[in-house]
Amino acid sequence: MANPHNGICYNCYAKVALDKGNEAMLPFAIHLVVRGIPMDPGKLRERSKKLTVLDLMTRSYIFKGTSPQASNFSTLDFNFRAIIPSVEVADEDHPSSVGGGRMSSASDSGDSSHRAYTPSQSTATPRRRENLSLGVTEPLRTLNLQETPTSHRTPSWRHDTRRQSTGLSLSPGRSTSTYGRLFNATPEPTPEPSRVQSTLNRDSTVDGLASDLEDSHLNGDGPPSDDSDQLSESENVDDATDSDDSSLYNVRYERLPRAPIYNAGLQESLRDIKSQLSALQNDIDRCPLSRDRDSDLFQLREKVRMLNELESPETRTVGFIGNSGVGKSRLINSLLDQEGLARSSGDGAACTSVVTEFRHTDVRHPDRYAIEVDYMDEEEVKELLEELVQSFRMYYTDLYREVTSIEEQERIRDRSTRAWSTLNSLFRNQPELTHEFLSDQTDGALSGILEQLGDWAAQSCTHRPGGAALQHTIIPSNIQECRSQLDMLTMDPRGESEVAIWPFIKLIRVYLRSPVLKTGLVLADLPGFRDLNFARVRATERYLRQSCHEVFVVTTISRCVSDESIEEIKRRCTQGQPLRIVCTRSEEVNASETARDCRDLTAQIGQLQNRLRHINKRLARERISRRRHTEVLQLMENQEDAKFELDRFLVESRNLRVTNQLLRNHGADVRVFCISNEWYSKYRQDANRHADTYIGLSGIRELRRYCQLVPADAQFRFTEAFIEHRVPAIVRSVKQWVLAGSDDVTAERAVALRQVLREVENVFRERLILRNSEVRDFPRRLEDRFRDDISRMSAPPYGNAAHYKLAGSGKASWHHSTYSAFCRNYGTHATRVADYHCWNEELLEGMQSDLEERWESIQGWVSIQKFTLGEAVRRTFEENKAQIEDIMHLAPLALENFIDNMDDWEDCVIAAINQSLDQLLQGLSRVETDTLHGHDSSHIAGLMRPVYNKCNSESGGGSDSRRKMLMRSHLTNSNIFPNLSNISETQFRAIVREICQEMKRMVDEQVGNICDDLHSIIAEEGEVTEARRFPEMASTLQRKVDAAQATLERAQRIVDGLNNTPE
Repeated sequence: MANPHNGICYNCYAKVALDKGNEAMLPFAIHLVVRGIPMDPGKLRERSKKLTVLDLMTRSYIFKGTSPQASNFSTLDFNFRAIIPSVEVADEDHPSSVGGGRMSSASDSGDSSHRAYTPSQSTATPRRRENLSLGVTEPLRTLNLQETPTSHRTPSWRHDTRRQSTGLSLSPGRSTSTYGRLFNATPEPTPEPSRVQSTLNRDSTVDGLASDLEDSHLNGDGPPSDDSDQLSESENVDDATDSDDSSLYNVRYERLPRAPIYNAGLQESLRDIKSQLSALQNDIDRCPLSRDRDSDLFQLREKVRMLNELESPETRTVGFIGNSGVGKSRLINSLLDQEGLARSSGDGAACTSVVTEFRHTDVRHPDRYAIEVDYMDEEEVKELLEELVQSFRMYYTDLYREVTSIEEQERIRDRSTRAWSTLNSLFRNQPELTHEFLSDQTDGALSGILEQLGDWAAQSCTHRPGGAALQHTIIPSNIQECRSQLDMLTMDPRGESEVAIWPFIKLIRVYLRSPVLKTGLVLADLPGFRDLNFARVRATERYLRQSCHEVFVVTTISRCVSDESIEEIKRRCTQGQPLRIVCTRSEEVNASETARDCRDLTAQIGQLQNRLRHINKRLARERISRRRHTEVLQLMENQEDAKFELDRFLVESRNLRVTNQLLRNHGADVRVFCISNEWYSKYRQDANRHADTYIGLSGIRELRRYCQLVPADAQFRFTEAFIEHRVPAIVRSVKQWVLAGSDDVTAERAVALRQVLREVENVFRERLILRNSEVRDFPRRLEDRFRDDISRMSAPPYGNAAHYKLAGSGKASWHHSTYSAFCRNYGTHATRVADYHCWNEELLEGMQSDLEERWESIQGWVSIQKFTLGEAVRRTFEENKAQIEDIMHLAPLALENFIDNMDDWEDCVIAAINQSLDQLLQGLSRVETDTLHGHDSSHIAGLMRPVYNKCNSESGGGSDSRRKMLMRSHLTNSNIFPNLSNISETQFRAIVREICQEMKRMVDEQVGNICDDLHSIIAEEGEVTEARRFPEMASTLQRKVDAAQATLERAQRIVDGLNNTPE
């Protein structure tokens, strides 16, 4: 029986499929046998042990949004089902070092055994395309299939962990979820086998056989899915267009790292809880009273709905920063498992200077893709234009000719070229913009140039997306449009009459549905400092210090040891900020060069090379002699094996050498990742037998798993509070509504009961939310302490000391070229004569010694307030609980439920206060750092920037004395320290106001919930409770409450177990 496409018999096709060991071809081969097509039974027996029948498994979810609906499964031809097995050592979920061991937390850098990350085959998660198992039908069962020993090259898979009970183990690692099994995991399209392209280098006949697989009837085969794991019909159409359908690798089947939040039992419990909340909300919706906005049931329904739709607000940002061309954007694409989303400069496109965040969709951005653009305000645009003009003019003035250092001259020329490129991209539609216009040195020319550029900028802002608004949101309909919109925002336009948008963009946020971002992880693409003007340097450093929870310096592996940008970025980070190093292009290693450079490896490399050469020669001879395809294919497999072994040895040995050297250079607390974007991109779309191991060797999977540890603890703490307190409190509130009127209360007792309940409510309001309460009075007391300890000490004595530091000390006698070099670098520089100095830092030395202890005292006082306010809350609840216990006999059923709920409400109030004070401490730390230190994004750097620019405008005869006079005048006459004090106080008050307002809102919400429960205990005189008016609804809700409480008890046991499990 011949194949109509290429004339090859089906029997031969089946043999080739089995000989190749290609799981994508095996289903078709099995289909031929089922239809009675001749086939060699020996070949079938040889591959039979790869075929496994597994059941479709249910999915679990990560904390976000509402519960999914029920599932519907479709029947697939031949009962084909996907399996996602774990490897034999899949429990080792943490990124492991060369020395082994496991990591306790994302930020713990003290354990040196986890610093080198060289993924090996043993930790690889199986690829999706290798995991097709077959439910064999009756014709196959009649065959006498016998198992034969598996080749040593075949990965040893365990049975599918999804078949195990998710609640059997509380170990954070032994039952970790995959991305696809996280709670409410984002539905993602799954590539069908019909789209699989074979990229192996086969001879033309075999290539023809592989291509025929696309035209087979197996198009319906795919992984098990349910409706909850798929998009709507219309969205599936978008998926088919948006996703990278050529990819055979599916990140949704990767196993997450070992952390409590990723425990499969916990994820399953979250799904069950959300399902119970959805059921509760649906039952309430069936009651007509739930549509009456004045009813208690309507308010209760809103609480249940809000809790059901609640998303974890906890996010953690991982910043990737490095110079242009090191593979930074491509690395983010690899981590997201998305081709071409973040624009890479490797394709020759201009590298832009815009910080770009990649976030998961949320309530405010529910669309599949959304791009949010923050534009610079008027003051920021003015600062940018000043820096660009300053950088451009420096090359065209006498100042350039005064520079003696060749390196410094090249730096000035490069800055000038980039400044012209940026200005030209902004104003290319303005014929007046010329080199002559910008370099005019006549008196008053500079102010005229800046005024003209400001006018042009104001005009161009009206024509950009969003017009003059400072924030604009774009909603792309698919991935292609999302890429196009990002290109439009971040690249120079191709048309000569069009102007660029990116220079006036401050920040871009890309929201997309991605399983990688579902965990609260935010990936940030930051430009390298060497590609930026000073205005962009300040903005990027501010983002790096204030927004990034961990910083990854991206560099190429070939020059990482000598890359000076690593130390520069390390210096710009805050003290204690975790720093990681990512070395890209790990695949670029030459065997001969490695053998020459590393004599201890020469013999091993030679053996591996000789083996590969020998196989290549044999393969060439067999092809010439036209031997049987099976023999040629076996040699081709041997060739793949030999090449892989050589690649693995070269890459792993070089990764180890580089890692050890970087640890020696930058300290033992630095973590190193060696990755290959090229291999990840290539082998995620490749049917090579070693493709999955190459993906593991690329390092992307290990780096992705490490990144997921960054938000893991915050996510778990939020989830713990959700399960332990927030949901139980609302569920008991529903029960409180059900119990209203259940107690037989006489009129006389009702009067006494109402009186006590009113007193209890008044105590809650007076102690927690009224103006004279300790909680409400906290901001005033904090501001008083700041005024007394900080504001009054910030200004008076420091001006003279600063004048001495920069104008009256030895710096005044510095050689004019040295002094000028420091001004050109905004006070932070190093020369052979002057060594390293940061003038801005030196200006603040007196203030630092006086105020550091005072700042620490204020932060210590805020920390103490966590205990003080917590005790005030506990006393309030204890007093009210005692008062209610005294009247338990008046309404025992309702009051007992209320007392049971008071512990959860108390914990909710205290959690709101502690969360706010923790955020406040972080904010105060940032204010202190920006006030008392001289980094480029500090307040003093901003106040000194104008005088540096003025000094840089001076050139020619007498310029040195004029620079020093300008510096002296600025330090003595510009009120620099009073201004610094005002900026610091303004920032302090803004942070306190924002955080304390949010704390007030959260506490008010909890007290409101408590008061609502108090009102539900007994109806007003002459009224009938809502539960008695709708007894059927009350009975239904009671059953739902019982079920929800049972689910919560199981979930709480899991949380307790995770908390008590040693790491």
